[in-house]
Amino acid sequence: MSVSNLQYSENKNGLGVTIHHANLSAGFSPHHTLQIRQLLNRYRVVVFSEQDLTDEQLVDFSFRFGPPFIADKGFPVLGSSDEQSTVMIIGNLADEYQNSYLGYQEVLPHSDHQWLRCPSSASLLYAVDISENSSPTVWTDMVRAYSLLDTETRSLIQDLRLITYNPFYRPFGSVSAKYVDRQEEIPPGEIVTHPLVRTHPDTREKILYLNAAYEVELVGLPYDVGASLIAKLQEHIQHVDCCYEHQWQTGNLVLWDNQATIHYRAAFAPEVRRVLKRVNIGGGIPF
Repeated sequence: MSVSNLQYSENKNGLGVTIHHANLSAGFSPHHTLQIRQLLNRYRVVVFSEQDLTDEQLVDFSFRFGPPFIADKGFPVLGSSDEQSTVMIIGNLADEYQNSYLGYQEVLPHSDHQWLRCPSSASLLYAVDISENSSPTVWTDMVRAYSLLDTETRSLIQDLRLITYNPFYRPFGSVSAKYVDRQEEIPPGEIVTHPLVRTHPDTREKILYLNAAYEVELVGLPYDVGASLIAKLQEHIQHVDCCYEHQWQTGNLVLWDNQATIHYRAAFAPEVRRVLKRVNIGGGIPF
């Protein structure tokens, strides 16, 4: 298929689209930027293959889709020790870089920066060097996750607000997904609340805004009620038939909607080299 000379192919389940024969290093017109944004809103995940980008070109392309992501002052995020460099290295065996993150560990299903007042709206990963046997990244469509809930559950959760506790107030890697029991422990750090069902700012679609990576709590519900509801929703998400699995190759660039998807990466062998560059795009307050 094509959109104003952009050649693309979509995945069978409607999540993810690959744009073909696009040389991003040569620059992109505002018209093509608009077309890519439209594809992003429709397919959530946009893939470009065979790219060769400098950091400057990667940043220039990224910020055609929004402003730079800047974390709230005093709220730690991945890379805070790196003074929030615009281009972050997500890598294993990336010794040529001063700072790299996430290594070969499992990365549980999440959207980026959900614990902040203004989470990032979109993210990009550019594959610099990918060895064989590296883990794919899997995205799940949370608009579809919401739409597939039964009417009773949608009505029940419509006005609920969720706390996602910031994992970076604890030692890195020590946080696992769980429902917080205030009788036992309240996680450290400043908190914000967001709608459990948020609205996409561009498409106005409803999104189930829930991760499976961090400590969470529903505002105003008793522990047993909240924990049971979150467990039910997590079980539902695991069976949503709208995922896109991307098998990385060097030169791939993936742009995704961080508001409407969650993403996951399995652990892989520590001797496997996997180096990507990440850029985050700023977003607004979820509503």
